Amino acid sequence: MLRVVLADDENKVVLLMQKLIDWEKLGYEIVGVANDGLRAIELVQETHPHLLITDIRMPGCDGIELIRRAKELQPGLHFIVISGYRQFEYAQNALKYGVEDYLLKPLKQDELYGILLRLKEKLGEEAALEYQLQKSGERRQTLALAALKEAADRQQPFLTAEQAEEEYGFRFGQGSYFAVIVKPDISNAAKYLDGYQLMMQHTLEIVRREVQLLADEYAAAMQKEGVAILLYMKAFQAVEVKQCFTKIRKEIEKQRDLFWDIRSTICLGSRKDRPEGLARSMQEALWLCRDRLCHVQPWRDAEIEEPMCSEHYLMDAAQKKRFQEAAEYLDANRFSQELEDSYRYISQRQPLTGQMLEDWFDQVLESSIYGMQQNGKVADRFAQTMEEDFWRCTNAQDIYRLLRQDIQQEILRLDNEKALRETRPITEAKRYIQQHYQESLRLEDVSSAVGFNATYFSALFKKETGQNFMDYLTGLRINKSKELLCDDKLSVQDVAELVGYRDLKYFSRLFKKTTGVSPSDYKKLYR
Repeated sequence: MLRVVLADDENKVVLLMQKLIDWEKLGYEIVGVANDGLRAIELVQETHPHLLITDIRMPGCDGIELIRRAKELQPGLHFIVISGYRQFEYAQNALKYGVEDYLLKPLKQDELYGILLRLKEKLGEEAALEYQLQKSGERRQTLALAALKEAADRQQPFLTAEQAEEEYGFRFGQGSYFAVIVKPDISNAAKYLDGYQLMMQHTLEIVRREVQLLADEYAAAMQKEGVAILLYMKAFQAVEVKQCFTKIRKEIEKQRDLFWDIRSTICLGSRKDRPEGLARSMQEALWLCRDRLCHVQPWRDAEIEEPMCSEHYLMDAAQKKRFQEAAEYLDANRFSQELEDSYRYISQRQPLTGQMLEDWFDQVLESSIYGMQQNGKVADRFAQTMEEDFWRCTNAQDIYRLLRQDIQQEILRLDNEKALRETRPITEAKRYIQQHYQESLRLEDVSSAVGFNATYFSALFKKETGQNFMDYLTGLRINKSKELLCDDKLSVQDVAELVGYRDLKYFSRLFKKTTGVSPSDYKKLYR
């Protein structure tokens, strides 16, 4: 079943969409509905839908912003937008963001059915292509490299020769086993992700073309760290290996027509005589790849220089606490100052390795996320995206800028959402007061209606409106009474009762205190 989220600020539109179509018969399942943009984003995070149908104008965040943020969370998500005729140009702009189609209000069953039918065919084709990829040799290589990377991270042996053949079809025997990371770098890669991905794809193609001529068995796949390679050679020849990877590096750097400052680093793990040792070899290759952040060299070989895989950087507990507090208080300026001081300290360490930089990065990120989570839900892919962007950095300064920019942006986003969360109940409270001001209304009635403790609600109401509850209610009632007093058919007693006052003398005294004239005199002024 294809999962669908429906988003529209009008409940009747959501209900209409649910009833217009036999969703289950068509192969869809509605997994959530939302009446504002922020809730729709939460549903995308929670349900991972295939399709989001959204109104173009909604509270919280509008349709364009919703689409942009949902795309960041789930790049493969498909969209249909709903708009009125007056919003048609707005809907056309949405199509530029990769929206599949649009629906004009009032919704028509045949139009919605036709779009869903077309989209189902497209999603079905994508699913078929994904299935074919899983069965292909490329998928086998990707899975093998992922398993090798996991073994390296856990510092556990890789598979035996028999297990590797059973799992991935590798034919291993006597010979040499080693891992390689081929790492292309360009400046500002995070700003040009499409170009970076294209470069990485070209790098993978170059690697596969050359390595298949060198190795008896191999696997190559793109990972966040670069192009990861597993090699098995019955007879290892150092000269041939050097020639092969030198050619790969030069082929990569020929792409300077597109990326003028491209450079590449070849990182070889040490050679092992059994496939179980590949995990250690991969760990070494990754260490050397990290170290390019501190020492720029085109060729790194663990057989020549021993990676210091056991040396790590541990941040002082007090410093972690300061990062947590700055993030918890959503204080972007304080975070920026803490980061600057911490970066100055880490950059002066000697010797400084790429592994230490990654340790520092991870601890700043972890402490900041922990702090931010005290004030709201950090975007699901935030940590993952930051880790991916780490590997697109080319030096220590890039890492510092990445942390400063992205964590500050997340702090500001959470601060804005916090403000919206605090404003939303006040908006609902005002609406409730507007609907019930004629009744004997108490603070407890309103706070209960919006789901808050009375004491907290009172403080929040004063903070957001600048008035306490009774002053606001009185002001509303007096303004309403002014309108009613202009009606010749209504007496002052009638008006008092219509705005919620049963005691005429109290109403008259309050009205005069507020306006400077009595209700009777006010009524005479506007006859």
